[in-house]
Amino acid sequence: MELQKHIHSSACGCYDPRPQAPTPVPAPVVVKSGGGAAKWVGIGVGGSALMLSVAVSAVAVAITAVALTLCVLVLYGIWKDVRGGKG
Repeated sequence: MELQKHIHSSACGCYDPRPQAPTPVPAPVVVKSGGGAAKWVGIGVGGSALMLSVAVSAVAVAITAVALTLCVLVLYGIWKDVRGGKG
């Protein structure tokens, strides 16, 4: 099947000699961020809660380390007594 050759003219409908008006570009929407003080208070409260949880976790780790050390020392003393070791 052979297609016919297309000749552009004003009657063909694919060419419009009238200049097109440019499409208007919508203005960008500017969003104002309100509540600046509330944002910083929220950040302060969140940061304080985070630091408090880190501090409590550090204390828990320290207590665990001390308890583990005491258990090891007591078990070592019992082991020496059972084995009949000196001093």
